[in-house]
Amino acid sequence: MITLGEKQTLEVIKKVEFGVYLADKRNAEDKVLLPKKQVPEGADIGTEVEVFVYKDSSDRVIATTKEPFLVLGQIAYLEVVEVGQIGAFLNWGLEKDLLLPFKEQTARVKEGQKYLVALYIDKSQRLCATMKVYEYLSTDSEYQKDDMVNGVFINRFRVSKR
Repeated sequence: MITLGEKQTLEVIKKVEFGVYLADKRNAEDKVLLPKKQVPEGADIGTEVEVFVYKDSSDRVIATTKEPFLVLGQIAYLEVVEVGQIGAFLNWGLEKDLLLPFKEQTARVKEGQKYLVALYIDKSQRLCATMKVYEYLSTDSEYQKDDMVNGVFINRFRVSKR
């Protein structure tokens, strides 16, 4: 099954002029386009390719070999590239910027600044960012008592990097 917002290994099942179609070995009916400029050299029918699946600017599910700065359920510092009428747009390493809706902002964001966000799927089945990151935090840690670490202080209204 192809999963939105996650990296996955899919198999080339069809070559077309504008790219290749990829599918999960277990369900070849569920397929996604990998545009021609993203297709690894020498890829042919049966070749496995690691991709990230998201929606393009036309809301079509598409694959990319580019590495996003975060995947579904992860937290990352992302830079605001524009603030628009529906929210802010963040650079997450892909061609299409990531929407941070106003309702998911815990503070007013500014262009050029970085903010701690998580990636989730909204009710319209689109990938979006949220500054409400508490549910994405975990207490699992590799750190031991007296380890030196860099961290982030988070409260409801402010995030500061230390």
